[in-house]
Amino acid sequence: MGEPTFSIDIYFKHTLKDSIVDMLLEDGYDDFFYIHCAKYASSSLLESASEQVSGRQEYGLFKLFLSDEQKVQFITNKLLQAFGREHIRIYAHSVNLF
Repeated sequence: MGEPTFSIDIYFKHTLKDSIVDMLLEDGYDDFFYIHCAKYASSSLLESASEQVSGRQEYGLFKLFLSDEQKVQFITNKLLQAFGREHIRIYAHSVNLF
């Protein structure tokens, strides 16, 4: 096995998608995946009437794979500074590529 590879999972409210894509591309991250998903929560945590009826918010997930831990810290810090922590969650972990 080679050097460690890190997976970054960025969960975000769907309204942030285009802004996050622009930021990733501007910083040279041009190889990542997008998955449409939903965040389920109690109605007290949901904002609109339609969200409260369905019990979910429209979310997205970007997956990036990086080999440099400093790049992981850089993009994580930049995204959290730009968008805050209310509608974005970031998880990073090491993975083995086969």
